[in-house]
Amino acid sequence: MESDAEIRTYLNRIKTLHPVIHCITNTVTMNDCANLALALGASPTMAHHEKEVEEIAAGADALVCNLGATECLDAMFLAGEKAHDLAHPIVLDPVGVAGSSYRRKKCMDLIRHIEPTCIRGNYSEMLALMEQHNMAAGVDAVDKSMDPQRLKQLAEELDCILVASGPTDWITDGKRIESCERGHAMMSYITGSGCMSTVAIATFLTADLSVESVAASCAFMGKAGEIAADGTKKVHGGSMTFHDLFLDQVSLQGILWKDNTQL
Repeated sequence: MESDAEIRTYLNRIKTLHPVIHCITNTVTMNDCANLALALGASPTMAHHEKEVEEIAAGADALVCNLGATECLDAMFLAGEKAHDLAHPIVLDPVGVAGSSYRRKKCMDLIRHIEPTCIRGNYSEMLALMEQHNMAAGVDAVDKSMDPQRLKQLAEELDCILVASGPTDWITDGKRIESCERGHAMMSYITGSGCMSTVAIATFLTADLSVESVAASCAFMGKAGEIAADGTKKVHGGSMTFHDLFLDQVSLQGILWKDNTQL
């Protein structure tokens, strides 16, 4: 797992670069994803229309494609082609592929067509990509375990970085495997924590196109969740208190930090 000093290095690069993150994501989490990018010091653009996404992708520094926006699949193919041609990081979030054969087929088509840099999903979603059949109903993870060696094999087959998010986050590029045990259960009680994590990965990849930056992103988001959960408990708050404290913590470590001792 990446150290706090390494995470701070990435955060400093992001703040200096102020990258534009093009997010084609679902309407349920669009606002949170945009605020997450802003909190990290990036600039989000949420352009979804297929007649403009190629132009938007050309002017961005990274692309996020979220399968929760199935109505925007054509736009994802077009934006992905452009981002791939320009060697921009592309992060794919296979939302719902564990419960929908349609999404799973489209996801595999998208993977083959745009060759994403990274795919981040929960355990059930990543298992569904391995097994190519339904593993759950709906979009929530039901699987509680992950075989990192199988994940490594899939990463090698797809030639990209894979992140399986769960009790332990497993990160692999097909050559090495990293694990991250940061985070808190409350992150699963709000809509969008996974989608925000995907945007964070895309943002960190603009600072360094590596499995190390992806692992650092997972550690950073997990620690933000832990601190937010602790703050929620102290004020006897609920899920919305946690939601706000989580974004607060990301921004305090991202764009609003005052010195190098906060992380």
